[in-house]
Order: sequence, then C-alpha cells, then structure tokens
Amino acid sequence: MNIEIKKSLSVLELGGPAGIIEMQEKDIKLVDLSCEKRLELLLETLIQERENRLINRLIKNACFKYPSASIESLDYDARQIKKSTILNPATMGFAANATNLVITGPTGEGKTYLACALGVEACRQTYRVLYIRMPDLMRNFENQNDNLRGLTKYRKRIGNYQILIRDEWLNYKLTEKDAKNLYELFEQRSGNNATIFVGQYPVDEWHNRPGGGTQADSIMDRIIHNAYEIPTNETNLRKLYDSKKLKRLVDKIEA
Repeated sequence: MNIEIKKSLSVLELGGPAGIIEMQEKDIKLVDLSCEKRLELLLETLIQERENRLINRLIKNACFKYPSASIESLDYDARQIKKSTILNPATMGFAANATNLVITGPTGEGKTYLACALGVEACRQTYRVLYIRMPDLMRNFENQNDNLRGLTKYRKRIGNYQILIRDEWLNYKLTEKDAKNLYELFEQRSGNNATIFVGQYPVDEWHNRPGGGTQADSIMDRIIHNAYEIPTNETNLRKLYDSKKLKRLVDKIEA
C-alpha cells in the first residue's frame, strides 16, 4: 500500500481496513485474487472484527463470576447429565421466548459455572446479559430505597437485560421491602425477558423464602409457571476437581 492511500485511510479514520489490506499484501495466497474478491475478504474480516469487539464488550459488561466459562468445557460425565440437556438451552430458545431457567442443588455442584457458561454463550449470540449475586442485588436495592426515582431507574435497568443470572437465589430470607422490590422487578421482566435462577433450595421450598403469603404467591407466579429446570446431581464437582488437581501434583512430585 502506498503512503498516500495509507494517509487517506487514516484521515477517514479507517485504520482497521488499512491494517487488513497490508496483511493481504503480505499473504502470497491472495496475490492472484481479483480486486472484487479481495474487497469481499476485507469486508468479511471487518464484520468479524466488529462482532468480536461487541461480544467481548458484552461479556465484560455482564460481570460474570467465570467470564471464561464455556459450553464446550463442561464435563457432562462428571455432572451425570445428557449433553442435549445443556445444548438445547444453549441455542437460546429460552431467551427468545422469555422462559426462565432454574439450576438448583447443593454447594459445589458447579451451578454457577454452568450458568456463566450459558451466559457467555448468550453473549456470543449478542444477547445482553447480567450476572449478579442475590446479596449484591438486595444491597443495591437497599441503597436506593430512600430515592424513589433512583430505585425505579435501577430496577428498570436491571429489568431490561435480555438474560439476568441471579446467583445465590433465595439462599437468604428476605425482608418485606426486599420482597416488594423483587415483585416489581419480576413484574417488569415476566413475559419480556428470561432469568436464570441459581441456588441451593429446590423449587418446592421457594415460597416461604420471600416470607410466604400473597406477596410470595405473586413472585412465584411470575417465575415458576414459566420456567424450565435443568437437572443436577449430588456430585460435588469442586471436591472432585480439587482431588484431581492434588493427584496430578502428587504424581508430578513423585515422578
């Protein structure tokens, strides 16, 4: 590429295409390609780079606990779960239909990692996702309780995420004010956006966690009747993987 063309691209703030053109010029496989074909390759590369930047930004803004989690890295044998059980939700049909997902079970089962893997896959498909722990969400609500406009604005922002991952769901009992904020949030999200609930308590024990009564009825009505539960097992993956790491370390020391 001559200097004048490079300067013109720089003036037009087209540094990206300039770099790609220079790479093309260095690739001997592209020497005999027509101008039209090289332009097509240039545009394909630019589109891919833009999509990659968008995906990376979505993953960063989602605040995942495990941002590098992926569907491909899941150990289905250790989880004792069929691959199709995860691959079906990974198509994001649940998000398109605003259906909730429920992942419950004892600690150490890899629930959070699974939820993050689904969340990262959603970002790859350009869905807007937010991961947040229940205590952090409740704390954010509490900080806004004396500011009605701020509370409404925050609740609306959280409600607008296409997928909301709620970790540590109902691990702690809620106050009446907490339950009211949850009701308003799910009233906004119900039928519009999907939520992934991750927690230790099985669904049949949820009702009493927000305090029971009509408020709990209203919250549960907006969650459970439009939810798909991903089955888990009693395997403590954290202990399993820690023991494997320890064995590899011992084998390495003794080798």
